[in-house]
Amino acid sequence: MTKKYYTEEAIEQQVPPESEVLSLVAEEIPVEDILGKEIQDLIDKLFRVAHGRQGDSKYPTLVGLASPQIGVSKRVVIIGMNAVGGGEQPELKEFINPEIVELSDELEEGREGCFSTGRVCGIVMRANKVKVRAYNRQGVLFEHEFEGFPARVAQHEIDHLNGIRFPDRITDDKYLHWVEESEFGDYRINWRNWPVNCPRAKWESIKLGK
Repeated sequence: MTKKYYTEEAIEQQVPPESEVLSLVAEEIPVEDILGKEIQDLIDKLFRVAHGRQGDSKYPTLVGLASPQIGVSKRVVIIGMNAVGGGEQPELKEFINPEIVELSDELEEGREGCFSTGRVCGIVMRANKVKVRAYNRQGVLFEHEFEGFPARVAQHEIDHLNGIRFPDRITDDKYLHWVEESEFGDYRINWRNWPVNCPRAKWESIKLGK
């Protein structure tokens, strides 16, 4: 039985940043369970939540989502296959038990935000290309190569399955930023020179719910 960290009333909502589930290593799903109702329902919920937070480029939109973000410690993510990070509605695809099997040596600096970090955004160094191996919802093993922004999304979402959020990848605190929800449109453009920093201690207190 999957351990749940949410009430039934909140099942369609993402858990807050202080939730324990966001710091756990998620459970791998047995291949024989993929076609079962529990996992199929989980995938459907991920898509519903993601589609419910898209469509207005002035505000943060979802280009990916991991099941721990809705309170379920299972290794399932959905990724925007053609995401460009401009507030668009990307094509979303499910990845079950995803594993990064190749990382390019070429690294790229880029902005990231997350509904699981509240108003904390930041600049993160990631591989520009990755190859991911995973199962789809039909239980078929496949591989997909990502490049550019979708590669960033893939790494970000798979990090969630290992209890890692992007601020934990940032070693220079000047790259941790505080962005109000109404400012996300501006942040997409001005992230390199964002004037408001988020102290590391503030991020740590957010994780603890303080």
